[in-house]
Amino acid sequence: MKIKREQVCLYTPVYSNRSSAEEIIERAARHGVGGVELMNFCEELSTPDRAAAVRLGKQARANGLRIPCFSAAADIAADPGVVESLFRYAEICAELEIPYLHHTIAMNLQGYGMTEGEREETFLRCVEPVLRICDYAASLGVRTLIEDQGFVFNGKENCLRLCALSGGRIGIVADTGNILFYDERPEDFIRAAGTRVCHAHVKDYCFSPTPYGEGECYQTRLGAYLRDEELGHGCIDFVAVKQAFAEIGYAGMYAMELASAKEAAEVDRAIDFLCS
Repeated sequence: MKIKREQVCLYTPVYSNRSSAEEIIERAARHGVGGVELMNFCEELSTPDRAAAVRLGKQARANGLRIPCFSAAADIAADPGVVESLFRYAEICAELEIPYLHHTIAMNLQGYGMTEGEREETFLRCVEPVLRICDYAASLGVRTLIEDQGFVFNGKENCLRLCALSGGRIGIVADTGNILFYDERPEDFIRAAGTRVCHAHVKDYCFSPTPYGEGECYQTRLGAYLRDEELGHGCIDFVAVKQAFAEIGYAGMYAMELASAKEAAEVDRAIDFLCS
């Protein structure tokens, strides 16, 4: 399977966790990719500022960039009040004609040791507010997406269970790295999700049975360790991943989540690798 450069979009953080959306748009244009994914990690959109979003949308389109998805980092499990904020982000998607609103649900990425009872209680508590977001976004012509993220809603069984509870209204962002937190493989998750996959996040991790000596690392459900790695230099089999995307007939964009990138050359290498 060949991924075209115009199918690639940049997704923050790139180079720095403090990147602005304006900088990301400029970099996407500079790297010659097809789009940019806006998100509320960017300083301009840390709150659902409609005027800022419209300005950024005009900037992206003036550079020939598509905006396939808006991602909102949210922790509904910890603060159900963020639902109202997600309503506003859905309105921004409708205003900018962005087809998908992707949001996280339970942000704890260091959940090693979480019991099955704790996971299930959190899952059930979040279902109702997630479906309210889904319904409100749908009323505006925007589809809500969730991803294989964290522990509570990660893994084939948990992610697809929430999709089933939505009656098919919720779609999926297939994240090539996050599934490792649940000790599953991305190619297996992609095949299981099938045509529910509407968007993709692309990242790579190094995998180790023991903690790394320096830098931030995450612990998986079964206790192994993960750390961000340059795309193509980690433990993910991208040949198998591309094959899985091809098998499900995926024709969407691939948003590059390059948290480890420190320079423009690394982004270029990652794009070249993905499109090879």
